[in-house]
Amino acid sequence: MTWNEIVYGLGDLLTAALKILPALGNLPNILFSLIIFGGLVYWIMELKKYKVIAKREGTIE
Repeated sequence: MTWNEIVYGLGDLLTAALKILPALGNLPNILFSLIIFGGLVYWIMELKKYKVIAKREGTIE
């Protein structure tokens, strides 16, 4: 198996996989946006938790 076969095989696989995106419409954008928003909310809640702990223990916020 040569590198050309690997690269072209991967290209063909990705091309076939990405052909379904137009059929999905705006759904992938919505899903990615929700995942990012959820991650940001989680991160902010963690920051608030550590800030409360830092204030209680008198360490760096």
